[in-house]
Amino acid sequence: MGDIDLKEGDDAPQFKLNSYNSGTINLEEFKGQKVVLIFSRYFGCPICLLDFSTLMKRKNEIENKGAKILYITQSGEKVAKEYIKKENINFPVIPSSKDELYKEYGLGLMNVEAVKQVKEKFKEAMKLGFKHGEYEGWEKQGPGQFVVDEQGKIIHALKGWLDIDSILSVL
Repeated sequence: MGDIDLKEGDDAPQFKLNSYNSGTINLEEFKGQKVVLIFSRYFGCPICLLDFSTLMKRKNEIENKGAKILYITQSGEKVAKEYIKKENINFPVIPSSKDELYKEYGLGLMNVEAVKQVKEKFKEAMKLGFKHGEYEGWEKQGPGQFVVDEQGKIIHALKGWLDIDSILSVL
C-alpha cells in the first residue's frame, strides 16, 4: 500500500467504473478533455462535507475552464444518492474502496500534512453545522486530487484535503 506515487507527467491509471448518477464512467472516453479527479473519503465525514461545500461553490470555475469533474467516494449507494439528490450533483459520483481506485492512484493512509489539518478543518466544519454521519469505508483513508490532461497525463497531483486554487492553476 502506498507504493504507487503518481507525479506530474505520469500516465493516469485508466478505469471503467459504474457511478451512482452517470452510468459507467470510462476515463479513456475523456481523452481530449481535462479531467479533475477528486478523491474524498465519504459523505458522513464532516471535513469531507466542508471540502464538498467548497467544491459545490466553486465547481463552475473548474467547468468553465472546460474540465470534467469526477468525484470518488467510499460512501455506499444509499448515502451517496441522498447527497446527489440533496445537493443536485451534476458530475459523476463514483464509488471505490481503498483497494480499488484509491490504491491505483497511490492514496493510502492519510498523509502527515492532511492529519495536521484535521483539527482546524474539523472545527471549521462544526462551526458550519456539518455533523458526522455514517462511518463508511476506511476511516484512515487519505483524500487527494489529480488533474489529467487531454492526452491522459497527470498534470497535477496532491495528496490531502481539497485545494481548488491549485486545481485551477493547471487548467
